[in-house]
Amino acid sequence: MSTLEDTVAKLAQRVQALEDELAIHRVIVQYGFAVDTGEADATAALYTEDTIFNVDGRFVMKGRQGVHDMVLGDSHQALLPNAAHAIGPAVVKVNGDQATATGYTRIYHKEGDNIRLFRLAFNHWEMERHDGRWLIAHRTARMVGHEESAAVLRKGLP
Repeated sequence: MSTLEDTVAKLAQRVQALEDELAIHRVIVQYGFAVDTGEADATAALYTEDTIFNVDGRFVMKGRQGVHDMVLGDSHQALLPNAAHAIGPAVVKVNGDQATATGYTRIYHKEGDNIRLFRLAFNHWEMERHDGRWLIAHRTARMVGHEESAAVLRKGLP
């Protein structure tokens, strides 16, 4: 039989794991809110200084500034205010101050009276805890049908 201290320590570890997973989900969802409102500073603040965000192997953002510039870029600005990122579900795996999340991202776009699916992709997020906050250190996104899309999604399997 375990001692009360052992039980409390185990419960504290479980609570921390749940809090970490919830915090990571929130960062991912906040990315969608920030990018859909054109908030370049808020979007960039979710990433580490040296982040790499690789979209389909053809568009790679480096550093917070790269993410910031993407939000203010002509291609992204042309979607606003008619874009909505729906992110998740995601499988989150936490290992100390490192974590991964693997899941789906859908971007919807309103054109006139119609809303269409603009992009459907698989994403793998590598997260790091910095000063108590989870940040995106590396993100790989591959459009459904891309030759690497299944490999990205497999990262979420046990």
